[in-house]
Amino acid sequence: MNLGLVDLATLLREASELEPLPQSTTRLAGLVAQDDADLEEIAETIRLDEALTGRLLGAANSAASGSKVEITSVEAALMRMGQSQVLSLAVGSSIGRDLAKALPAYGLEEGDLWRHSVASALTVDRARRYCRRPAPPESFAAALLHDVGKLILCRHLSAAANAAIRAAREERHVSLDDAEREVLGIGHGALGAEVARNWKLPESLALGIEHHHSPLAAPNANARILCSYIMLSDAVAGALEAPCDADQRTTFSPPIAGILGLSIDGFENIVSDVRRDLDEVMAIYQV
Repeated sequence: MNLGLVDLATLLREASELEPLPQSTTRLAGLVAQDDADLEEIAETIRLDEALTGRLLGAANSAASGSKVEITSVEAALMRMGQSQVLSLAVGSSIGRDLAKALPAYGLEEGDLWRHSVASALTVDRARRYCRRPAPPESFAAALLHDVGKLILCRHLSAAANAAIRAAREERHVSLDDAEREVLGIGHGALGAEVARNWKLPESLALGIEHHHSPLAAPNANARILCSYIMLSDAVAGALEAPCDADQRTTFSPPIAGILGLSIDGFENIVSDVRRDLDEVMAIYQV
């Protein structure tokens, strides 16, 4: 139901007009999403982007990476960081400044959404030791980008729209994304997915963004797992006082934990790990 508070055509047009990602990042995303990704092809894609190569080597030699030996080649950095984290770093390098902006319509000050995004990506990494279900390789970048739709939607959230969304959340106890869909006809998840598609990122990554508030509604098993990881990352970020909006935090969800094979003790351990490492990882993703 669109109450006429926003124009959907305008939102979709703006989603298609966001500055495109560098070609190297788009190509890297496609390679990482493949089951049989060619590491040499990934390394060559990175080497052709001097800025990304520099950031990757810096990240691989940072304290947060745990490396005790200086890393001087893209191949060694790939082995140290893992291709999924490298993709996340490439995406963050391109969109990080936008995600660091204040979004007053969501009650987010400058840097709030960026910290939430980095905490989300870090959660996917730290969750691997506690979840029995492996994270799809595109989960890192999807977690970093899952709220990108807010960059567009926030420009059009009037006081009337915000009041209607808040009322929907309070009366029916639905997620922010569900309330946006009820009031505006589209939520930040679906809008973010359109951004990802216009950037020519893999469809699996777009689906992860689209359904991150409703993993069980995702169209296939891989997407449900990916979305479950992002929903978990929302909950962890909320526990760290880095929520995705000022009014509501995602909490530990037993059904989603069941999909991932995660216990409540495991959740608490992830929160502890991310709290310990977040500031160091933020330094890697500095924008």
